[in-house]
Amino acid sequence: MMYTLLAALPILFFIARRITNWTRNYISALKYGLPIILLPVSFEDPWWLLLRPLFSFISYLPFNLGHWYLYTTMGWPQEDSNRSLLKYGENFVLCSPRSNILVTAEQGVLEAVWGVHGKGWGLQEDQGQLFAFYGQNVSSTNGEMWRRHRKITGLAFNEATMRSVWDETSRRAGKLSLGDADGKESKGETLGNVRKTFDLLAMQILTVVGFGQNTDLTDVPPGHQESLMESLAFILQHIMLTVIFNSLKAPDFLLPNALRRLKVSLKELRVYMQESVLQHLQSVKARPEGVKGVSLLEAMVRANEASKQEQKTGGPRSYLSDSELYGNIFVFNVAGYETTASSFIFSLSYLAAHPEIQEWIREELDMCYNNSRGSDLDTTVPDYSETCHKLVRCLAVMNETLRLASPAPMFVRQPFAPTELLVNTPQGRRSITVTTDTQVGFNPYGAHLSPQWGPDNLSFDPKRFIQTSSSGEERLVVPEGPLFAPFMLGPRVCPGKKFSQVEFVAVLARVMTDWRVEVVRDPGESEELARRRLLAVVDDKVFHISAHLKRPEAAALRFVRRGLQCEGACF
Repeated sequence: MMYTLLAALPILFFIARRITNWTRNYISALKYGLPIILLPVSFEDPWWLLLRPLFSFISYLPFNLGHWYLYTTMGWPQEDSNRSLLKYGENFVLCSPRSNILVTAEQGVLEAVWGVHGKGWGLQEDQGQLFAFYGQNVSSTNGEMWRRHRKITGLAFNEATMRSVWDETSRRAGKLSLGDADGKESKGETLGNVRKTFDLLAMQILTVVGFGQNTDLTDVPPGHQESLMESLAFILQHIMLTVIFNSLKAPDFLLPNALRRLKVSLKELRVYMQESVLQHLQSVKARPEGVKGVSLLEAMVRANEASKQEQKTGGPRSYLSDSELYGNIFVFNVAGYETTASSFIFSLSYLAAHPEIQEWIREELDMCYNNSRGSDLDTTVPDYSETCHKLVRCLAVMNETLRLASPAPMFVRQPFAPTELLVNTPQGRRSITVTTDTQVGFNPYGAHLSPQWGPDNLSFDPKRFIQTSSSGEERLVVPEGPLFAPFMLGPRVCPGKKFSQVEFVAVLARVMTDWRVEVVRDPGESEELARRRLLAVVDDKVFHISAHLKRPEAAALRFVRRGLQCEGACF
């Protein structure tokens, strides 16, 4: 009995401490005068990341007893859509034993925290370090350290890099095998299989444009156990496993196959990055001054070396260490891979449900390409500087896709000192003091699907981002402020924003030039019912670093060469 009690003491102490912290946080949350959602566990609990899938039954408990389970993952906005906004309002508090998080979609609050004047706010340290296992990076740092990272990485995303993205993406998109040549025999592919196609495309682009290595999937150089693409693919496709177990030191014989493979891939990718940095350093020294590299890593190395030359003796370090270069190239790969693959599966699904938007895009493409497609585009890539900026409808499709299916989770910031915020509460507008033990979380879906977008806020309509002048010229318009912020707000806006936009436009332009995308209908299903079923599948999202489909096998798309008719093959 005594031994049992002694063994239970750590557990009892753990529970008592959490209840104490939870009570303290609840009392603190009451002062905000906002709706409070009580969470016994939080996504800030590392152990919960592992155990959460085992407790999915909680969300099905009767009498709404498990309503809190949704909010125990950082990506709850993907599953929630704008339901919490409509139920609780623009502001509410998630109260757990770990912390209080003031969740907001209110424009004024977002401007104050993330806008140009939000210098008193920074990343929460633990969350900032999630992807820093290769080195500190632009997404893991605050203050002067962040400014140093931002300067170097910002210089790397130059027009030479964008041209490289455009050229490589256009070439590879033109080689995509999306359907039969005649378009008559294809039965279609599930959304899961379509996602795999664009996963591979994103990976190929990253290895070439990110690392500057045009390697085959199975090309393993001497001294390596895996190819660059194999190691990068395994890490990115098992990113949560990587976040949790990246520093695991256990002997291989004690580990399951997945963790053994993870150790190999992590080591291999580090070696590849070391080799690439060394190779690009030599290239920078060998190439004439002023000649810019075409890969992101080479551009980053070149900008870093230039900063070293400008370094003032005795001054603060203005350049990045090798580990910081690794950290940044890795985090850009994570963001680039997920954004590309995620945005395309959603955009193609929306386009399949809206064939009229496909025709609207093709009007722009045919005009831009002078009605030339097929043989010309098979041998040449349209010039980046002459073409990309004209494809505003393609970019509008990207914006509307990111509005409805944002890949971003709930972003959080923490004040460096107690800070006053003016917020809307159920009792009216009032000023509250956010203390340093409270975080503020940006609910992107609350903003993107806000009623402020109008009565069609839940509908797919990329034309909302297009403004036509009296002369008939179209230009892209984006609402000012945080109502639309897929790439974050203020000074910390994603440095890879244009990279992602150029990549998306290049792929969409080529796919829509060659193909028509359709919904695959079930036997006896009407076109309208198939469309509704597809949109229901697309609306059923889950977070895994970005937005993913819960049921990717429940709907399918069919790609038909332009100019060919369906002739019943899609039924």
